[in-house]
Amino acid sequence: MDVAESRNLSPSSMAIPQDIIYIIIDHFQDDVPALLKSSVVCQAWLHPSRRHLFHTVTVYHGPNSVQNRRGIPSFIDFLRICADVRQFLQHLTLSSEVWRPQAGVPNFDITLPLIGDELFAVLDAAIHIQHLTLVDISWMDNASWIAPLPRRTLKKLGIEVWIGSDQEVLDVLKLISAFDRLEVLELSLFAERCYTEDTTGLLDNHAETGHFPSVHSFQYYTSPEWRAAPLYQTITRSCCRDRNTLAQVSFHVWNYADSWKRITEFCEFVCHTDVRLHVRQLEFDPGNGSTLWTTVPLLDWSVLDLSRLEELVHLTLALYCGDALTRNVGQDLSKKLNAFAFILRTRPPPALQSLVIELHIPDSAREQSRQSSIETLQHASHKPAWSAFDEALRALPSSPQVIFNCIESRGEGIDCEAVGQCFKKLLPLTHARGLLK
Repeated sequence: MDVAESRNLSPSSMAIPQDIIYIIIDHFQDDVPALLKSSVVCQAWLHPSRRHLFHTVTVYHGPNSVQNRRGIPSFIDFLRICADVRQFLQHLTLSSEVWRPQAGVPNFDITLPLIGDELFAVLDAAIHIQHLTLVDISWMDNASWIAPLPRRTLKKLGIEVWIGSDQEVLDVLKLISAFDRLEVLELSLFAERCYTEDTTGLLDNHAETGHFPSVHSFQYYTSPEWRAAPLYQTITRSCCRDRNTLAQVSFHVWNYADSWKRITEFCEFVCHTDVRLHVRQLEFDPGNGSTLWTTVPLLDWSVLDLSRLEELVHLTLALYCGDALTRNVGQDLSKKLNAFAFILRTRPPPALQSLVIELHIPDSAREQSRQSSIETLQHASHKPAWSAFDEALRALPSSPQVIFNCIESRGEGIDCEAVGQCFKKLLPLTHARGLLK
């Protein structure tokens, strides 16, 4: 074909089929700069590009956002103008800008934005939203907007918030209750101060009378000040009412002196209520506070009675490892191993298929520090504890696969092969049975 012939071709005869355009753009769906460029190629490329550009959106909302029409108000205006974007938005995060950049703690001198009406407008405009996350956002306790809250088909809700007043404690539960078809609930709740008697009464009353969605997956990060019993009560009631199968439960507690209260509270919920009849996956992270592992007697760990979880098939336990160069030689490692060994030996889950040990490696800029974590694991002082843990694994009735996952946020400096060889030495009985991965 010569140049003259190519000039005579009509645009339709040179057009790329729409399904091919989608395939092309799907190949660089995580490359935002490329998606921005492809969205302005032509009309045929616009929607395939926006499908990825607006699939997951985070909106930051500051104290002056409402007055300046920025943050959430600006995002609402955008959704109303660009109506075609609504169909692509599925994961939305609304985050407040109230963190001190150096201290890393919330600045409560700055008023947290109240987004009652704005939240209603966002959910009303984003008609296909599936996942919503609120980070350090407060909302007005107003039944006029909570009751008719749209998008009741929301499947996943995440709330990360500091509790600064009595009313906010109750508002969290009220907001959750607004989504009656919720499937996944992720909570990170931190109390600025302890409960008052008035707040305790409000929560207990809500636990008895309030509605709660029948979630299938519950992930919970807590601080010692947050008394979670009313929350657990509402979840238990929903399980009984709707015959709900709460299949996945994840528990994490931050390291404080009195975190044991929150641990026993959780164990009572998951092991001694009707929830135990449904849980198939359990992730248990009791934290790394030295006070916890130093003061709690070994026998007290029987509170995590895994033998009552008849449907449990996947169990994840968090294990924290220190490093010698930072003067944290993992002195509590033996106590953690002994506690886990005691639980597995005396309260073994009957149908367990896989046991995952999440090994948390300290983040450090020095390669020697990261590598010394492996040396800490193999330190002679920990060998009796590793032997006890190995024996407990061998005694499990279902012979589950044992998997070690090394977690370091930097993602550097951990030799996977070296870690694998390390655990083969530490757990010879499990390795000899071919159960170690």
